[in-house]
Amino acid sequence: MKHHRSVGWNTHAVVFALLPMFATTAPVQSQTSPQTDIAVARQALAQKHFDRAKVLFTAIVKEHDDSIDGRLGLADAELGLHEYEAAELEYRRVVALEPELWIAHKNLVIVEAALGRWGEFDRERAILRGARDRGAPGISRGDADVIDSFLVHAQRWVVREYYEPAGRSLARYNFESFGPDGRVREYISLESAEQAKQTTVGGVEIGHDSQAVTQIKGYALNWYTGKAHGSITIYRDGEPTYKKVRDDVLRFLIRQK
Repeated sequence: MKHHRSVGWNTHAVVFALLPMFATTAPVQSQTSPQTDIAVARQALAQKHFDRAKVLFTAIVKEHDDSIDGRLGLADAELGLHEYEAAELEYRRVVALEPELWIAHKNLVIVEAALGRWGEFDRERAILRGARDRGAPGISRGDADVIDSFLVHAQRWVVREYYEPAGRSLARYNFESFGPDGRVREYISLESAEQAKQTTVGGVEIGHDSQAVTQIKGYALNWYTGKAHGSITIYRDGEPTYKKVRDDVLRFLIRQK
């Protein structure tokens, strides 16, 4: 079953008390994990008590070095604390123990973006793309992965990547900014330049579209608010790298104030 995502002005509220938002998954069962301690530590993590969660998960992995639950939780706590290098190390340990734990690879993408290690960022995305290409279990072609997060003028932006170009404009990336109510208030999309011409003022629904995805020859980087939209730049020679798109978005946002 494919997961359907939408970004627009009638979207369900999404609360981003923690940013960057990292991926979460159901508990990974480990025979060596002390499940009671894991449950307590995971509760602290869910409540965004990252310092407390880190203490609890550190104690778990000290006694159970091969606990995937413990190391994944420790990495998540460190990511929540923005301790990116420490989180990277733990996620690497997790994927060494469980190479197809896709949630760890997804969070490594976020970590590498935060560290500006674009080679590793692209390598992790290639691993996820390869898994989707071959239909690996536990990962969906319909996913919209959070891959990056940054601040500009004290405004937080979260970036989603669509494995399959999505929605009426065939979007590949969405840079989203949220209001105090947790709803998207404006966003920037890398999308098909041709399809985007059909966009109407008021926003574009971004989600799985039943139409067959055709080859996209040219891309447009467009911005949208609830009342207006416009174009930032056009890429006529095929899809640009994420780093190129990110740099263009940052330049545009920095010039706004």
